[in-house]
Amino acid sequence: MTILHEDDMALAGEYVLGLLDAASCATVEARMATDSSFAAEIEAWRLRLQPMLGGDEAPPAHMWRAIESALPLPTDQDVGAGKLLFWRSLTGISVSAAAILGILLLQRPDGAPLPAPEAPLIAALGSETGSASLTASYDANTGRMIVTPVSLDTGKLYPELWIIPADGTARSLGIVGSKSATAIIVPADLRQYLGSGGTLAITPEPEGGAPGGKATGPVIASGKIATL
Repeated sequence: MTILHEDDMALAGEYVLGLLDAASCATVEARMATDSSFAAEIEAWRLRLQPMLGGDEAPPAHMWRAIESALPLPTDQDVGAGKLLFWRSLTGISVSAAAILGILLLQRPDGAPLPAPEAPLIAALGSETGSASLTASYDANTGRMIVTPVSLDTGKLYPELWIIPADGTARSLGIVGSKSATAIIVPADLRQYLGSGGTLAITPEPEGGAPGGKATGPVIASGKIATL
């Protein structure tokens, strides 16, 4: 039975809430088919969140008072009353949240539309012998990468992930799990190297990572980054 870590549980919750991009959803669904523990965690999240996601429960009165106090004072009382009537016409907490988030995500504070988000990037890492296989998805909008091992064994060493851009210089993205998915927030100074056409690679390294940021082990899996 797979032992789930906090990142696995958080990933399951984000999937059920619909917070993941298409590439991450595909990775999660592929893992569900082979990892019964992870699939059970997904179902547990569904059961926990079902009351909220159903949207059938009317919001309590104190929530409306909080919304009213947070709204700016209107210059026209009729307009203000119309706004309040609109908010009260939303019958569920989840619907209200979706409306607010939609406004925040689609517009700048000055009302101008936000630029379209960048498309997710994906990579399939493998070896010529098929002994190592992983998938990776990267969201340039958040800097978050999810690396999921399908088949990976580095013995007593630790799998370290590298990005190799067009300049050919490998830069470490850190140690990843060999048995479960790893979520990485890519440092801001390395995000410029993550683009379509670059290469992700795995090398076995000592605990704590390659000394001095220079790989000591051979490349056991690699794959090109592509736009989803």
